[in-house]
Amino acid sequence: MKGSYGLWRFMIDEKHQGKGYGKKAMAACLAYLRTFPCGKAKYCWLSYEPENEVAKKLYNSFGFQETGDVVGGEVISLLEL
Repeated sequence: MKGSYGLWRFMIDEKHQGKGYGKKAMAACLAYLRTFPCGKAKYCWLSYEPENEVAKKLYNSFGFQETGDVVGGEVISLLEL
C-alpha cells in the first residue's frame, strides 16, 4: 500500500512463543513506526495466514482491522497510525 508502512513476516521463533515476546516486539515496532522514520504515513499494514488465530488475536489487540482483502492466501490487516 503506497504511503504506508508494512510489517513483513512478523514472527517469533516457536521455542519462544507464549512468553509475551510477540506483544512486546509489536509494541516496540509500532512505537518506532509512529516516529515516521521514513516519512509520514497514515497506515501500517501486515498479512497473516487465515488459520493463524494467535496472530489474528495479537494484531487485533493492537487495533489492526482486517480489510477483507486476501493476497497470496494471506489476510490483509490495517492499522491507522
